[in-house]
Amino acid sequence: MIGYIPARGGSKRLPRKNIRLLNGKPIIAYPIEALLHTEGVDEVFVSSDDPEIGAVAQEYGAQWLGPRSPDLSDDKAGFIDLIHRDVPKHCKHANDANTVLFVLATAALLTPETLSKAIAAWEEGQPDILMSVLEIGKNCYWSLIPQEDGTLKPMFPDMVRINSQDLPKAYNDAGQFYIFQPDTMQKFGSHKDVDRLQPFEIRPSEAVDIDTEDDWAFLELRLKEKSR
Repeated sequence: MIGYIPARGGSKRLPRKNIRLLNGKPIIAYPIEALLHTEGVDEVFVSSDDPEIGAVAQEYGAQWLGPRSPDLSDDKAGFIDLIHRDVPKHCKHANDANTVLFVLATAALLTPETLSKAIAAWEEGQPDILMSVLEIGKNCYWSLIPQEDGTLKPMFPDMVRINSQDLPKAYNDAGQFYIFQPDTMQKFGSHKDVDRLQPFEIRPSEAVDIDTEDDWAFLELRLKEKSR
């Protein structure tokens, strides 16, 4: 199994966020170090179009195979594009590794313990993909969506009369990590199209999606709480 971290150089909302200093250390260093200390991960790679990010990755112990293709580094290149066209190159470099632990560059709160548990769950369940998830409050089924006239209508009309304790669980993609075999994923157009998508629930304290300065400030607080 390889660890794979995608980290493109461009970021419009938070420039250079993948190597921005978080408590004095580039944010990408946190998931690199977590992967390096996770049992079952044989090699750790960072995929980037940016030589500076590549150098930082190597400084913290990851491998960088040179600049990623520009067409896999713009705003239009998605998660599945990397799985189809970039991940296989890294697997081949690692003696044809057939399983990937794909971790986001800003997943600074993950621990080797969590990743090890996820690997164990993957090995036991053998899904098409295992995805880190966060539970959504059950009132998501009572969500209201705006109409053209400005009024609101239930998103799930059949659910509005069901008591909260009787509603099923719901999850969001936590956007932190995924485990899969690239060969299996080649036939799917999205990681959510697979036949067997296995959730791995993580705590809210382990995940912050970084899009704004407020997100960054919240992550700093979470990291300080974690280090106490």
